[in-house]
Amino acid sequence: MFSMAVWVAGLALEGLILVRAIRGRFLRKYSLFYLYLGWVFALSSVRLIIYLAEPAYYRVLYWYTQPLSVLIGCGLVWEIYRQAFRRYPGAARMARNLLLFLLLMLFSKLVVNAWNGSDWWQAESTAGLERNMRTVQGILLIALILVLAHYAIPLGRNLKGMLFGYGLFISTSVIDLTLRLLFGDSFQKSWQYLQPMFYMAALTVWGFALWSYQPAPLPVMEPNIEEDYRLLATRTRKRIFQIRTYLTKALRP
Repeated sequence: MFSMAVWVAGLALEGLILVRAIRGRFLRKYSLFYLYLGWVFALSSVRLIIYLAEPAYYRVLYWYTQPLSVLIGCGLVWEIYRQAFRRYPGAARMARNLLLFLLLMLFSKLVVNAWNGSDWWQAESTAGLERNMRTVQGILLIALILVLAHYAIPLGRNLKGMLFGYGLFISTSVIDLTLRLLFGDSFQKSWQYLQPMFYMAALTVWGFALWSYQPAPLPVMEPNIEEDYRLLATRTRKRIFQIRTYLTKALRP
């Protein structure tokens, strides 16, 4: 009964945040964030209907759709990066390439497992995949926080809320999935009451932070992040050229 009440309350909060963005006409300002939230709202509604009408199919539906939810969550991570580096296109380009590279690595692992005949759609395999992807998302958010702190890049209320709320959800999800893989369903039964509460906390943070549109303020002093990016890009290109030259000479007959 308690978990059902939290489930319905979560749907109500998700709907409220979406309606507020539509009425405030800032839905497109954070399009990937609201795409993620809209997907979660729609999927949670379908899962609730299936759970009430055909409980036997709920578990199958959950584990089949969860990888897609995690993938769309990567779009939310990119939204946070994109907004944080909106004034710094070089840094945003590097962050985008890094995110795409990590996603490609995870997708390649999934394809290899499927090719080898692994039952990747089973609960244990899907939970492991979700944990790995959530861990990557968490590392990316931690890296972003360190970069923002180093260059003193300010964040507005909206972006702070997105970052803190999703960071809270990811960290607790990684703990949940790790312990579930270690202890099995016996742990899941005790955690099933805590994890929805953490997600409700994340939704509450988003609700307060995104009640109205508030973009990030201009920095007091312009950070030198773009200059550092250009230096890094130049050094990387030189290093790649040196490696290419060396390999060409080594392979030349």
